Amino acid sequence: MGGHADMLRRYIAEFNRGDSAGYAACYAPDVVLTNGGGRELRGRDAIVAFYTAFREQADRTMELRGVAEGEHALAAALCSRFVARVDGVELGGATLNAGDVFELQSMALYELADGLFRSIRATTIESRVIRQGDMQ
Repeated sequence: MGGHADMLRRYIAEFNRGDSAGYAACYAPDVVLTNGGGRELRGRDAIVAFYTAFREQADRTMELRGVAEGEHALAAALCSRFVARVDGVELGGATLNAGDVFELQSMALYELADGLFRSIRATTIESRVIRQGDMQ
């Protein structure tokens, strides 16, 4: 695997740490992100603003399960875990309360331009909610 897959690994590590300057540096200025719920965000600033605000509601960590690298794109299998920080968090058609967990398996296509992510399109494969009261 080459530099693009390594960049994706760094991007995920920086995202998980909440390093918005670090993960935003991977975006082309005109990047378009479409998340698994179909929400479209246009531009670096819009994506960072969305995730910064979202982090007040829930903690999210991503795990890279696999990646296929091409010359101008990456396809990645991802597992995301969201832990609600407050009551009333809307995710994947569910309403989470503080401490509830939302797990998401997804596939994402990262298209590249000049070594940066120009387009990110994710689709949900499966998801589940684990209520705080059901955890052992």
